[in-house]
Amino acid sequence: MLASRLVVGGAGFLGRVFDRALRSVDDCLGGGLCRRVVVLASGGLDTAVLLRLLEIYGAGIIVLSINTRSRAPREREALRDMLSVIRGVEAFYEIDARDLMEAVELVGLGYSAVAGREPYYVPARNLVFFGYALYIAEIHGACAILTAHNGDDSQRLPDVSQAFLEDVAKIARYYVPGIKICSPLLPLNKVEVTALGLGIGAPIERSWSCYDNKPAPCGKCKGCIEREYALKKAREIIDSGDRAT
Repeated sequence: MLASRLVVGGAGFLGRVFDRALRSVDDCLGGGLCRRVVVLASGGLDTAVLLRLLEIYGAGIIVLSINTRSRAPREREALRDMLSVIRGVEAFYEIDARDLMEAVELVGLGYSAVAGREPYYVPARNLVFFGYALYIAEIHGACAILTAHNGDDSQRLPDVSQAFLEDVAKIARYYVPGIKICSPLLPLNKVEVTALGLGIGAPIERSWSCYDNKPAPCGKCKGCIEREYALKKAREIIDSGDRAT
């Protein structure tokens, strides 16, 4: 189960981060009683880390990817590439949701009600996504729905907070009694998630964070900037020798 370079409970920054992440997964999966989960997946770095954690944990993974209108094909390709090296994936679904548009697109079409939102905001995004995921969970008999949001996300996006997840789970249990909705990486910030991913061999190099759909990342968008900062800081931590060994 713990096929990792890290030692659970070991000393050092990475050991502590791994312990927190694995405990979070364990809490979501009922101490191992839940063996099949649905993962709402992107092609990003955080998804790569969560998938690797679930592989280490030994969970059966049902992957759900939702294609909104502006989603970059490179991100979709990255997810498929990641899944090719993750064990335990039982099924993979892609849902075409091209009618779901970002605020910048909607404002251009005259929908001024979302003019104050971030350009890449999709109205009611996570509530819609959880509806799709609940459908997949019910037909597969899954006992949890997971996302890969980290603690930094929860500070700026209200629909990834622990309170929001608990509220959605209450509604979901009308359909699937006992189901849990969790984001196991919420206890960690982006740098911690990235350092953890490097430490456990997550397929980060196969992930895609750029908002553009070019052959190479643009290096200028928010996704690229956050990724490069997290990788730089995470490598500094690892190179400093503060790892669990």
